[in-house]
Amino acid sequence: MESCEARRDADFSRAVLEELYRYPLKRREIAWMLWALTGLFGGHRFYLDRPATALAMAFTVGGGLVWWIADFFYISEMLRSFNADQSGRKETGQPPRALSFMPPSRGMALPPRPDWIEKRSGRGRLSGDVLVLVLAGVSVGAISSGTGNFEPVIAIVALSAITLLGARWDALATIPILRNFDRWSHRLRLYYYVNDPGGPLTLFFRPILGLITAPFRKRARAEAWLYLQIGLWFTIIFTGMDLLQAITIDAQGLSVHPMDFIADVAITLVSIYAFAAPIGAILTTYVLLKQRDLIVWVLTCITLSAIYFGAGL
Repeated sequence: MESCEARRDADFSRAVLEELYRYPLKRREIAWMLWALTGLFGGHRFYLDRPATALAMAFTVGGGLVWWIADFFYISEMLRSFNADQSGRKETGQPPRALSFMPPSRGMALPPRPDWIEKRSGRGRLSGDVLVLVLAGVSVGAISSGTGNFEPVIAIVALSAITLLGARWDALATIPILRNFDRWSHRLRLYYYVNDPGGPLTLFFRPILGLITAPFRKRARAEAWLYLQIGLWFTIIFTGMDLLQAITIDAQGLSVHPMDFIADVAITLVSIYAFAAPIGAILTTYVLLKQRDLIVWVLTCITLSAIYFGAGL
């Protein structure tokens, strides 16, 4: 049988760390495009790394349009502020904003394996994780079925694939668009490599606890932001598709209900964040535990089966 040591991948070799320790600057045209298309839900503020106010915009629909309009005059300042901070981090050797939970780039070093690995191994852990995956899967399936919005289900399925393929399929990093998701999965694994993911019960309530503690704990903010990112990306994709569909329907003379549209967007973002966190954390934990791939795939199948069962309730 292939040993765990023989199967060690190069996820966190120095070359990969250097690739992740990039200091990308935000682009003006993208910020303005997000303001125009998703500004009512804080899309431009998510992009400019202001998740707290972005969420406030999302839940107030751009502050009843007033906040959205005001940002027309403030977006250039937010862009300058982000880029100045990112450039300053690079000059001083601090980690980039996307890896704020990591040590400075000039002293990049990781332990040979996660410090929490002994505490989180064992059959008891596996049983608890299966229960959490089933609860999360049934919940997202039932919510999607009840609202008629199956976009969160699609996003959770995609997240599972990204988590597995990002760890095992190097070619993912070479495919346009998908390589951005691959980088995200690397950052997620890196986060849990240096931070104890916690027990099953903690993971199930992690999304709520993360938002509560994020204003006070730097690492909680980093974790919450990782999942908000994936939720935002999928929400933007689905929103764009919905807008095209709405335009087509309106051209055919059928009425489009703005409140229903806004509700669908909110359900998509909240559902992805709430259920991606425990599912992504558990699958990532087993990737880091260097378990056989069969175990990770079985856990993924359990999650998908629970989603299917929940959708049929």
